[in-house]
Amino acid sequence: MAVARRGERRAEEIRLAALELFYRRGFQASTLRGVAAKVGIQVGSLYNHIGSKSDLLFEIMEGVMLDLLADQQEAVATPDIVERMRLLVERHVMFHGRRSREVFVGNSELRSLSLVRRTRIIELRHEYEMVFRKELDAGIRQGKFLPSDVQVTSYGILALATSVSAFYSPRGRLSLEQIAGIYSAMVLRGLWNPQAGTLPGQSSSGSHNWV
Repeated sequence: MAVARRGERRAEEIRLAALELFYRRGFQASTLRGVAAKVGIQVGSLYNHIGSKSDLLFEIMEGVMLDLLADQQEAVATPDIVERMRLLVERHVMFHGRRSREVFVGNSELRSLSLVRRTRIIELRHEYEMVFRKELDAGIRQGKFLPSDVQVTSYGILALATSVSAFYSPRGRLSLEQIAGIYSAMVLRGLWNPQAGTLPGQSSSGSHNWV
C-alpha cells in the first residue's frame, strides 16, 4: 500500500509539472526532460508512470472535463429550474477560477491531440454544453425564462462564465464566490421572464441578494 501511494504521489507530481510547463511554454515547446527536471527525477523514470508527453496532455485535458461534468451533475440534482441555473453558472465560474491553468491548456492545446483523442474531448464538451441547453429549454417551457435561441444563448453563458479564468486572482478585490454570485445574477436577470413574477432572490424594487 505504501509503495502504491508513493507511486500515486509521484504520478500527480509529474502531472502538475507537465501542466505548469504546458501552461507557460505550450505543449510543443515543453519536453519530458523539463518535466523530469521539475519533479527531480531522471527522464527514464518518467516512463514508470506515463507513456508519452501526448499521454500527459490527454490525461490533463480529459481529467479536467470529467471533473467539470461531475461538478455539473451535482448542480442538476436541484429541483427548481431557477436554482439549477444559478448553481450551474456559479459552479462553472468557480471551477474555472480555481483551475484556470488546466482550462487554458485545454482550450489552447486541443489541436495538439490526435484525432481520436480530440474527438473524445469534443464529445465531453458537447455533453457538458447540452446540459445548459436542456435547462434553458426547460426554463422557457415553464415560462420562467424568456424565449431565445437555446444553442446561441448557452454558448453565450458558457463564454461569459469561462472568462473568469482569464482574470480571477485570489489576491483580487472580490472572492471567487462573490464573482460567481455576480455572474449568476447577471445571467438570470438576462434570462428571466417578467411575466413569471419577481425573480427569486430579487426584491420588487429591483435590488438583488445574490452577492
